[in-house]
Amino acid sequence: MNNLRKIAAAGLSVALSASMIGCTPAIGAGSKTAMSVDGYDVPAGLFIYYTLQGYNEAASHLQQKNGTEPSVDDVKSTNIEDTDSTDWIQNKATKYCKDFVAVQREFELIGGELTSEEKDEAAQMAEYYYAQYPTYADNGISLDTMKLMAESSYKEQKIFDHYYGFEGEKGCSEDELKEYFNDNFARVKYVSISLLDGEGNKVSEDKERNLRKKADEYAAQINDKAREIDKMLEVNNVQSDYDEYVEAQNTTLAQPTVEEETTTTAVEETTTESTESTTTTTDKYDGERIIQKNTTTTASADSSDDTETTSAEEEDSEYKFKEFIFNELTLDKATVYDYDGSTIYVVIRGDLHERMTEEDYWNADYISYLQSMRYTDDFKEYLEEKADALSLEKNKSAYRRYAPFKLKLEDNSK
Repeated sequence: MNNLRKIAAAGLSVALSASMIGCTPAIGAGSKTAMSVDGYDVPAGLFIYYTLQGYNEAASHLQQKNGTEPSVDDVKSTNIEDTDSTDWIQNKATKYCKDFVAVQREFELIGGELTSEEKDEAAQMAEYYYAQYPTYADNGISLDTMKLMAESSYKEQKIFDHYYGFEGEKGCSEDELKEYFNDNFARVKYVSISLLDGEGNKVSEDKERNLRKKADEYAAQINDKAREIDKMLEVNNVQSDYDEYVEAQNTTLAQPTVEEETTTTAVEETTTESTESTTTTTDKYDGERIIQKNTTTTASADSSDDTETTSAEEEDSEYKFKEFIFNELTLDKATVYDYDGSTIYVVIRGDLHERMTEEDYWNADYISYLQSMRYTDDFKEYLEEKADALSLEKNKSAYRRYAPFKLKLEDNSK
């Protein structure tokens, strides 16, 4: 995939809507302004940026449809959602420009201000991406334009905090957010016991029975402890015992684990440092994992490609394991779970509330992440309603001059 295609994914826009403003160098007097939105003159630089983003989306849409990366000519000659590609791309650019103006208007409405530090951070971010993607400059988008666009992402966050923070009219209380956290994430710890030999083949029936018996004994060993903290820590002893067993068998057993969440958020951390301890363990949360509740349906294993089938089966096993954790696993009770026929888990779920402290999973970053997770869709809908209500007057000259296929759509420098 060429570098231009990466702009939408790696650009400065936030998840809800990217923002950019400014003028391009050497633009004719009749096309300096692309449109007027609610009386706000949208400069050509903004329109060009969003035209590039619209092209990226059109190319991705065509690639998903055909399975191959399209050329510029392929995109130019196709219809997308029964609309000519040029019109489709410019419709996207127009919408994003209105979204941008909605952010500016809303920021003014709440009396928002950016700090000097926020402006400096936005400038650094803009400079980085401007250097990474020469296509911006090649199409007349200035660095100042990028800086102001980056600032708009900070404005958007402040608008979100204003409405959906703890003091916001559309948000929730701290206690309600903690319950949301508890409902959507689980604090678990487990030992995985492989039913495969060193070559990846299923062990004998006798050995499998012994391993399943050992798993039951491990669960009982954990449950013999009275307090939750001691049960969670006992998993470490079980793990050590199982490791010694594997070593004694003089074989290398597969040690699959549940795939951790891949989002780049603080909630994905699996351990947390602590100076407190009820045993000789230096970290009482060592080995714990925070697992997010399923948000999609099960993966389909119906595929003719062996690799794709294996991947789908793995995703399906993980999905079912999470369903078990959130819907069946009793809190504070170690249980044996058959993961995929080749692995069994001795798993226990602890009380997540215990870890909701400022030193652990309840600091500013986690709170911000959870608020975003809970209200992003609502916020996006709110801004879109504001944008849709704004008046629009297009500059036909600018739309002709900066039609998508008159721009440089490929970056040959990378």
